[in-house]
Amino acid sequence: MKTIYKEPKTTMPQVNEVQEVRKLNSTATLRRIEGTRYDLIVSYDTPIAYVVDVENDTFLNETKVILCNHFYSMTTRKHQAIVRELYTVNFIISENSYAIDEFNLDAFRTRAIIDMVDVRGGVNGGTNSNYLYKEE
Repeated sequence: MKTIYKEPKTTMPQVNEVQEVRKLNSTATLRRIEGTRYDLIVSYDTPIAYVVDVENDTFLNETKVILCNHFYSMTTRKHQAIVRELYTVNFIISENSYAIDEFNLDAFRTRAIIDMVDVRGGVNGGTNSNYLYKEE
């Protein structure tokens, strides 16, 4: 099973630099682009989720999965289900705490601004240097 939990960081860098790209399915149309500040999960070239460490009143450096529940296509809907399933399975077998939140497209973009995550690209519009990184 693929581990997709991200360990909390002690310091958060200002710029997100790509460290590694992991395939979440066999065709690599669903990828997790791991960065120094946050991880993007992209379906084709559209960011559909991201993983970020946040601070709140009850947990310090809680890992949150922010998922866009917008209907892009049937394939992307399947990719969203894979993300939900991976994090649910990971949560059940691990002792790490995290939360998964789902938002519609406008709320997803608003939440991304709050978390300082760039979710532009693909159907979401614009370009994002993080998702342009391709495996060699």
